[in-house]
Amino acid sequence: MKKPQSPKPLKLNELTNLIKPGYRIFLGTGCSEPVIISKELVRKKYRWFDCRLIHYLTLSDLKYFSENHSTHFRHQTLSIIASELMRKAVNQGKSDFVPIKSSDIPRLLKKGAIPIDLAFLQVSPPDKYGYCSLGINVDINYTVAKTAKKLVFQINRNMPYTSGNSCIRFDDADYYIEHNTSLLEYPMGLKFTLERHKTDQNIKQNFSEKIMKKIGFYVARLIEDESTLNVGLGKLPPLIWKYLESKRDLAIYSEVLVLNHEFFDLLEKGVISCSKNIYTHIMTSFAVGSEKYYSKLNRNPFFEFHPTEFITNIHNIARNNKPCSIYSAIAVDLTGQITNHLSNSFYSGIGGELDFIQATALNPQGKTIIILPSTTKKCDISRIVPLVVRSSIPASDVHYVVTEWGIARLAGRNIRERALQLIGIAHPKFRKELLNEAKRMHLIYEDQILPTSIDGHIALYPNKYEWLYETPQHEFIEFRPVKPTDESLLQDFFYHLDETSRRLRFLVPKKIFPHEQTQLEVNIDYYNTMVIIGLIGDEDREEEKKIICAGSYYREISGNTNWAEMATVVSNKWQRKGIGTHIFKRLIEIAIENGVTGFYGEISPQNTAILAILNKLPYEVKVKTQSDLIEFRIEFTVLA
Repeated sequence: MKKPQSPKPLKLNELTNLIKPGYRIFLGTGCSEPVIISKELVRKKYRWFDCRLIHYLTLSDLKYFSENHSTHFRHQTLSIIASELMRKAVNQGKSDFVPIKSSDIPRLLKKGAIPIDLAFLQVSPPDKYGYCSLGINVDINYTVAKTAKKLVFQINRNMPYTSGNSCIRFDDADYYIEHNTSLLEYPMGLKFTLERHKTDQNIKQNFSEKIMKKIGFYVARLIEDESTLNVGLGKLPPLIWKYLESKRDLAIYSEVLVLNHEFFDLLEKGVISCSKNIYTHIMTSFAVGSEKYYSKLNRNPFFEFHPTEFITNIHNIARNNKPCSIYSAIAVDLTGQITNHLSNSFYSGIGGELDFIQATALNPQGKTIIILPSTTKKCDISRIVPLVVRSSIPASDVHYVVTEWGIARLAGRNIRERALQLIGIAHPKFRKELLNEAKRMHLIYEDQILPTSIDGHIALYPNKYEWLYETPQHEFIEFRPVKPTDESLLQDFFYHLDETSRRLRFLVPKKIFPHEQTQLEVNIDYYNTMVIIGLIGDEDREEEKKIICAGSYYREISGNTNWAEMATVVSNKWQRKGIGTHIFKRLIEIAIENGVTGFYGEISPQNTAILAILNKLPYEVKVKTQSDLIEFRIEFTVLA
């Protein structure tokens, strides 16, 4: 409802007449903080006793916390994301911290559970209709403007007039200050991630370009065309844009929009089009970045800014096409629990993370991706840990965890499988330690092993041996080396082979494939031993992956022959499609690359498929027939 009179002009030195003891004062959020007012509030000449200063997202570097005047203000923050000063104050007891989801804040403001006596917000100049824009920070500022007992606007010509639901009547204010200042900027890029937050040695990140490139590669594999992205405010998530250039028709529905060159580059190339989403605009509640990017938002109808109560509404989030939430974390434990805090102190807030993660899970095509380097900056502390102390996100809500070492797929996995997945993407120097801890905690088999080389070092998974094969019938098969987490898949494959196929593969009517034996098939060194599997099915759409073929070689490690025994098997349904020939030839290529001289093996005379493959090879094949089996040898240096 329109106030009975127009807002009155206010001078900074008149704040002392406006603020009363015991007031609860709110400062505009993020990069829209009215810094000229903030600076005035912290000047030592004022003594407003027992006033509470309420923050949501504080990015300025003002020294709010005075040792000499502890009652100057009592600070209360709803988030400590991105603010080293606020984080330090909370952990020193100089500021109160409210752990709260973004979606709960508007409700509590409206109920008066978070009362605001006086709010200072920065807005654009009013248009000819008398409306100002909250600009780059609609978020909870919108609800604060509606619920505060007294409202003061800083009118700033540098504040963009944004589209969506960002407008508020100028006459809704009680007072206004006209002052044109640059908006706060949020430092971005690799330099930012390497240099910011230097006070806590334990959380320095190893954000080298090499590590980020690997993480970006894995994240890009998980993001499908036409996905709707929600990218968190941490140091790592905003760096992923440059790795998504090959995607098509992405959409954005995100609590925060981190503006950088890579983001606008995708926009200009049409990668971000929003054309396939239910919301055909970029949807957000606030933005951070720099002045040159803020100007691109001014009266730009493709960007819509909406209040927190709309953007973090669980039903609105779930409606998006293929929603994908990407957040960083400080650590993840072997069950999949995520923490954004240190063991002995608070480090982050909750924000909209839980809202988006839980809403994303409501959509059958939703994905939650947690990204983090595998270690701290000096590579001396693992960020895959046995157990987190302060959980921020429950294990049940995490679908994927990505480090520079790979992707851990957790959705629908049991605790044993989760532990092995996460150990597999930990830094190799910590994997044995994590394996032992997992055994101590009874998360995995007591006899569980890891892939190791002949000299005892952890064997690294070779991504270069992954490829996609298309059959003559235009069916696609994913080929890759086996992983320790494939044990159950391999057991299922063997158990579903018919008796004839088992006899041809093992030369005996083998009936059981226990863990003790099967784990030896999946924990290999990828050099002396190689097992390649072919898989169908899309595990990202809850369709179970299935192995439909396998090929392997085992090099003789006693002696100097460099020969390897090899074997292949293809399930009945997939035979006569060229798959056996394909995997046989690729195994030979891999073996030659790894210094193998040749293959040998034994097959049943009834195994006509392998005999046909041997006859087609470009190498000389020596065959020796006995009564119940055929021995063959292939030397790669001798052509047929």
